Amino acid sequence: MRDADVVEGELENSAPTNGPRPASAVDAGRVVAYSWLMATAAIGVLNLLHADLHEHRDVPPLFHWLRDAALAVPLAATAVVGAALVIRARASRSRSGAGSSKASLLAWVFLASLLFAVLSIPGIQLHGLLFGAEEESVGWLQDALKDGGITLAISFIGLVPAVLLTGPPWRATTFHSGPDQAPGSTFQTSAGSSAFLATAGSTHAGGDR
Repeated sequence: MRDADVVEGELENSAPTNGPRPASAVDAGRVVAYSWLMATAAIGVLNLLHADLHEHRDVPPLFHWLRDAALAVPLAATAVVGAALVIRARASRSRSGAGSSKASLLAWVFLASLLFAVLSIPGIQLHGLLFGAEEESVGWLQDALKDGGITLAISFIGLVPAVLLTGPPWRATTFHSGPDQAPGSTFQTSAGSSAFLATAGSTHAGGDR
């Protein structure tokens, strides 16, 4: 039965494996694009609303906007990637294609906007310390909630059309048995393997008589 054992081992090694394929990495290009979109849109609106507040050294509005947006991009990228990991992990547990529905895209947009709004609160406070921006007349908590709410709204409004047109910041993951495996092929392969092993075994046994 040695030949049959060898053949059985080769068939087991060459048989297609069932289960989900490994999830692919996020799309770096879209992560960068969405991060800059969120940062420039939100910071632009905040700068317009805070136009009456001055820093120790005033700079041209365009430079001010691009400088603050560039400083906010790492926070936006953290929000984009963090939200993508959450949505993809949830899709992996449910064995569905990540980003295959508009509901998944909108869920990512909301979560990314929310994370960016939360991260922007300490970022705005750090900006005031670095550049000596004047304080608002309202309390710190009220100012933080207002700026965070504006960041959330502007990020969400900017991301929705972008993600619906260009797709999510990850590559879709599909869940199936194999790349070219047709329905029922597993059963046919198993049946054919069993018949082949039985034939090989009987032939070998006949030769030993």
